Amino acid sequence: MTMPLRPLLLAASLALALPFTATAAQEKDSQGGTPTDAGFYQNATGANVAEIELSQLALKQASSAKVKQFAQHMVDDHTKANEKLESLRNGDKGYSTTTAPPPDDQKDINALKLLNGKAFDSQYAKVMVAGHEKAVATFEVEAEKGSNPALKAFAKETLPTIRQHLKMAKALPK
Repeated sequence: MTMPLRPLLLAASLALALPFTATAAQEKDSQGGTPTDAGFYQNATGANVAEIELSQLALKQASSAKVKQFAQHMVDDHTKANEKLESLRNGDKGYSTTTAPPPDDQKDINALKLLNGKAFDSQYAKVMVAGHEKAVATFEVEAEKGSNPALKAFAKETLPTIRQHLKMAKALPK
């Protein structure tokens, strides 16, 4: 019983490729990080960029002094966090830094640009709560399961601040 040449070549190619695929998934950068760490890095920098942009908008369009105070706090803390992340991105692969808000966050920014005053304050508070809930979950995963020691330490070190931001966001006027 002979096998046609084409299926035989396809099967042989697949058999040869599988070990390389498994190796690539486990490939680590010079700091011990995996593609999961690179994803965390990109998500964290993207979230910081979004928080900064949203909060700069709040400084201009919010009516509540409490919202404006919170917004300035977000600009300051998220700028520092991105500076710290930038210092951790080096390695033989380097991590991609996100310089624009992720698409979902950009939708929130665009929607908030259309609001002012109390309507802005209420929607901004909702966006901040949702964003920080997502960030807490992302940072918890990296803190527990990250492979890159520097990023894992960053996540553990930053998690209490993000939890505090979430608590502050929940206290904003609605």
